Amino acid sequence: MSSTEIAPHEAFEVHGLLQLKNICALKMSGLIDNVADPKLRLILETELKSSQEQIKELREFIQQSEYEIDYLS
Repeated sequence: MSSTEIAPHEAFEVHGLLQLKNICALKMSGLIDNVADPKLRLILETELKSSQEQIKELREFIQQSEYEIDYLS
């Protein structure tokens, strides 16, 4: 696996984005159980799935960089 070349400040920004995505995904997963409207529930489920994919991609990107942090594993 080759190292992705990003600057330290870029790695910091990606970590911040990853934290934000994690918080949003956790909040959405908690909200889904309380939603009665099927259309709104479908929107939240779709958004949650999309967020989970983005989280996975961000983690893989960070793991390929030289700035990987242990808590991502």
